Amino acid sequence: MFVGHYGVALGAKHASPRLSLGLLFLAVQFLDVLFAIFLLFGIEKMRIVHGFTAYNPYDLYWMPYTHSLAGALAWSVLAAAVCRAAARRLAPRERLVASLVLGAAVFSHFVLDVPMHTPDLPLWPGGAAPKIGLGLWNHRHAAVLAELAVLAVGAWIYLRGSRPRSRAARIGTVAFFVVLVVTALATPFQPDPPGPRAFAVLALALYAVFAIGAALVDRGRRTIESGAE
Repeated sequence: MFVGHYGVALGAKHASPRLSLGLLFLAVQFLDVLFAIFLLFGIEKMRIVHGFTAYNPYDLYWMPYTHSLAGALAWSVLAAAVCRAAARRLAPRERLVASLVLGAAVFSHFVLDVPMHTPDLPLWPGGAAPKIGLGLWNHRHAAVLAELAVLAVGAWIYLRGSRPRSRAARIGTVAFFVVLVVTALATPFQPDPPGPRAFAVLALALYAVFAIGAALVDRGRRTIESGAE
């Protein structure tokens, strides 16, 4: 899953309004950000195999530190702890909620990957670890629908709980969501990247662009207090 992960970020913003949507966009992709970095340094590995699945050509055969169940839990706890330490200006309850939401956003990546991936998600680091994955990527249209469904639910929660501050912000919001939807529709039809390193660089660039876009959209909107319009 790619764009669908952002649905969780959009929904999570409602649970902790003090968190930046840009930060949440990075959180839900944090495991993939780490994977791309580890890929560049040879710590984790993948192959580009044309037609590996109907959705993408990625044979993700070695990613025990970022995409194992144990690894995802560890990174999620670390993210929550860093958030709790950094958010000292918040009231204690808001600080706790923010750290829990951010940690859950990081872990949501693994949860949403399980139905999409082929069995390449190990339960723990190590060559003998069992691997899980339900393989929805083998069914292109179903995979795209799953991406759009998660994105739509998150978008509904986010848009229902906020309002644009100006006409420009309204236009920016619409444009941003159009880009997300178009990206979800176009992803399985993109040409194969020339290699793992090219994939990693492109992925990091896209994660940064979408996080910046989300932060800008969020700055142009105001949160609606519960029970108020």
